[in-house]
Amino acid sequence: MIDGHIHIEYGDYTLDWIQKFVDKAVEMELDEIRLLEHNYMFKEFAPMYDTVCACSDFVNDWFQRKAGKKNYSEYLELSSTRN
Repeated sequence: MIDGHIHIEYGDYTLDWIQKFVDKAVEMELDEIRLLEHNYMFKEFAPMYDTVCACSDFVNDWFQRKAGKKNYSEYLELSSTRN
């Protein structure tokens, strides 16, 4: 069985944080997990949302609360880490 939709944004981009997901997957007897993030989580992608935020106060308020909290370089560094 595969869980192909696991977001990791609620912790730091570290192997210790990822290990928690691996441990849970082993406990659940999953064969594979896929860790991912939405691009709005990264500061570097925020300009992509300028137009949609300008068109909707609701979206803009949500975006200001939720988006741009992570650095893409940290995510890339984690993805290239080998244990």
